[in-house]
Amino acid sequence: MTSTEKLATSFKALAANSAETNVKKTDLYRIPPDKLQEEEGFNARDYDDPEVIAQIESFADAYSNGRYVPPLIVRIDSGTGGIFVVEGHLRRKGANLAIERGAPIQHLDCTPFRGNDTDRVTVMLTSAQGLPLKPLGVAESYLRLTRMGLSVADISKRLCRTVTHVENMLTLATSNSDVHTMVRKGEVAATTAIEAVRKHGEKAGNFLAGKLQEAKASGKTSVKPSAIKPWVPPRKMVTTIYDSLAPVFKSLEGQDDAQALLSQAEGADAEPMEGKRIWVDAAALAKLCRAFQDAEALKLKRSKGGEPEPGEPSSDDQEVSDEPAA
Repeated sequence: MTSTEKLATSFKALAANSAETNVKKTDLYRIPPDKLQEEEGFNARDYDDPEVIAQIESFADAYSNGRYVPPLIVRIDSGTGGIFVVEGHLRRKGANLAIERGAPIQHLDCTPFRGNDTDRVTVMLTSAQGLPLKPLGVAESYLRLTRMGLSVADISKRLCRTVTHVENMLTLATSNSDVHTMVRKGEVAATTAIEAVRKHGEKAGNFLAGKLQEAKASGKTSVKPSAIKPWVPPRKMVTTIYDSLAPVFKSLEGQDDAQALLSQAEGADAEPMEGKRIWVDAAALAKLCRAFQDAEALKLKRSKGGEPEPGEPSSDDQEVSDEPAA
């Protein structure tokens, strides 16, 4: 056994012998909860969101029962000397709630933050602890980064997200307050709101409000994506339709009259096609008709809010735009 292996029973000894072990000690401070502050407007969470409230409750329960809770990341304001939370806002609220209920919490474990203002926002956006930010919170945080001087490309690189994703979030962030309210209430998904803003601009809120009234009149509680953009068959269904066309065209090969007739439909001197006939293999045509009828049936089902059955093509089969994890 080497000297390094003997030291492995003590982290303190490992850190003290860092030249050999390459183990380093990081800073961990135990700070009274009442010394920790929240910078007004920094955290992009909605504290009235039921999921956020539930997360605070879960942290309160963890603190009350002595379970492990990760350290908060904090910074000291050089102007006031105040200690502000950078990451761990819900943990702070959970600890305070536990204290209100009688938990004897004297200190919270904290690590110091190192970085500038844009780094602080990035930490909030990328934190793996707690509850992920909702799309509107992400959008508002991206907008804050642009006001700090970061470009769309900078944000994309910093957060490992696509440029399209960042642009979509900024479109949402700069939309009117009525759109924000609908997204926050869950009356319209962020992706649907972004599509509406791109199409209707300043009038997107009024447009969405009208669509919401229509949705409620039919028993729904939110605006569906189909209300914003035309329905497109799932990719698997489009492939089926395309494959069904191949035998139709195959059946036209060798038919000189059919080829001549179709060629007349092209160009500036195209002749009217009404009333003229060509021969098509019945089996090939039947296959194409079935594929089209399946697509029409699915379109009707989606318009009524129906969900995909097991094995049935769904929107998940389509290529979708890059969206936040909300």
